[in-house]
Amino acid sequence: MGENSGGEMIKFGVTTAIAVVTVGLGLFQFASTSALSVREPFVEEQTRLCIEASEHAARLASTIDPETWKKSREEFWMLYLGPLAMVEDVESQSLSRVANKMVDFGKLLNGRNETALPMDSLRSPALDIAHACQASIRSKWDVGILSWFKA
Repeated sequence: MGENSGGEMIKFGVTTAIAVVTVGLGLFQFASTSALSVREPFVEEQTRLCIEASEHAARLASTIDPETWKKSREEFWMLYLGPLAMVEDVESQSLSRVANKMVDFGKLLNGRNETALPMDSLRSPALDIAHACQASIRSKWDVGILSWFKA
């Protein structure tokens, strides 16, 4: 009976360890999923506004229509001074932050008018905004268990 008891104890220990690990992983997955679902509306709005800012910057750099340029300039400054400033890069500390690229673009845009279209000098800074937005959006996928599968 002594040998059989040892074997049963080992089986019990292994079974218990497997159960504890399974419950632990389940709780971890639940916590990660809950954290992501709470942030989802914020991330969606952040993504939408970032795409909109990138579109206006690209339009300011590429359009040849003065009316389109004026409208995009107004929209860029509205996003810059309001909605995008509320949501950009709240947790990011990278050098390519959207806020930094928006400021850089704004400095170049400030004081310009639509007399010399297209504005090729704004092309690279517009791309910088797009790339910073891409990095910001991509960073949302590198959280919780998803960060284990980074390429």
